Amino acid sequence: MVDMDITEIWTKTLESLKENISPVGFNVHMKVTEPVSMLSSSFTISVPTSINKNLIEYRYKKFIESTLERVTGQKLSLKIIVQDNDVKQDTTENNSDDRPQNNEDVFASNEMSLYSVNPKYTFDNFVVGPSNLVAYESAKRLAEYPGKIDNPLFIYGNSGLGKTHLMHAIGNRIKEKYPNSNIIYVTIERWTNEYVTALREYTTNKYTNTMEKFRSKYRAADVLLVDDVQFLEKKEGVQEEFFHTFNELFSLNKQIVITSDRRPADLTTLTDRMRTRFGQGFTIDISVPNFETRIAILQNKALEHNIEIKEDILEYIAENIRSSIRELEGALLKVISMSEITGKDITMEFVEETIKSIISANDTVKITPEKIIKKVSVYYNINENDITGKIKTKDIAIPRQVAMYLCKKMLGMNDTSISKEFSKDRSTVTHNIKKIESELGLDESLDSAISYIMKDLESM
Repeated sequence: MVDMDITEIWTKTLESLKENISPVGFNVHMKVTEPVSMLSSSFTISVPTSINKNLIEYRYKKFIESTLERVTGQKLSLKIIVQDNDVKQDTTENNSDDRPQNNEDVFASNEMSLYSVNPKYTFDNFVVGPSNLVAYESAKRLAEYPGKIDNPLFIYGNSGLGKTHLMHAIGNRIKEKYPNSNIIYVTIERWTNEYVTALREYTTNKYTNTMEKFRSKYRAADVLLVDDVQFLEKKEGVQEEFFHTFNELFSLNKQIVITSDRRPADLTTLTDRMRTRFGQGFTIDISVPNFETRIAILQNKALEHNIEIKEDILEYIAENIRSSIRELEGALLKVISMSEITGKDITMEFVEETIKSIISANDTVKITPEKIIKKVSVYYNINENDITGKIKTKDIAIPRQVAMYLCKKMLGMNDTSISKEFSKDRSTVTHNIKKIESELGLDESLDSAISYIMKDLESM
């Protein structure tokens, strides 16, 4: 076999593929791939979505395998995994199948790319809007002075809103500015699995220094990026180990960035001291992008794929897919992929038919302004009509402000749209929302009310 690492092999494979498949197919499905591992008989790549995976398997797999054989000089079967979903399973299988007799380096990781930031996620390709502006500016500022300000940075929000993108963008900017920095990205699930495995092997005396190597790897980080901390198991040993790693890095002014689907105070499975540590830096949320931002995201994604799509079609997708950026991009990717497979033009009729199942799936759990008003009125024990009415007493004004704020945060509605729902002028809506935003984090009862109502809505 030629003497190349997996990155060189995949780069040469992509160069060949680019000359032999359609530009759309390459830009949409092949350009987004990353090499993961190569064993004796298989080559594994990762892709962002199941749509990428399915189409590559359906259309390009055999051609890729023949190209890999030409590049490497050996017959390899192609394995495709979806980033974040299957990557843990793949490396676990690799470790078990190819464990060396002397496994002192088992936690040093052969697949360093799995612990590195993804170069595709940068500040330049992060679409900024009202829902994420503060988080974006905070992340950029932190990346200029890692460990000096906003440490730890805690970013929270629902799944698919761009938290992980911002985290990788921070890592990429720091890597660019401080190239010798040791930057580690890890999901909390991977961290926990590594800890449990290291502890088990240490206690059985098979690999006596596994715990030392596990700790050394993470405590040597200059920048530690931890994704999905809400999955930190409710086990004393696991949390104790993470707590000490956190403290060690923090005491050395190493930068820590954490993401979660909820704010530190709401992570009830964690110990009080852990929640306190997470909240001692800067905590910022990312909410659902508004309509204008969703349009910008779709335009940006279409440009990446070198596809021209009419504005009214993008508006249709943006109007009907609201819950997350991930679903928004997934809908566009499905449209592009189905157009390529069927050979049909991307018309409004084609798009409506292609994404109708996605829209109906969203509709079954869709949060609406009416549902927000209803939940707020139930929480505050007032009449729904009072929220949209003219009464200005404090017991009505606060729920009204909360409902307006939630329409903006959860649905990405702009102030003009909210003003129509509440029969108020736009300036009143703007004032009410800013009032709630200014009091968040300062008024504990308001924080609790909003947190409870949001969870109630999300559980419908």
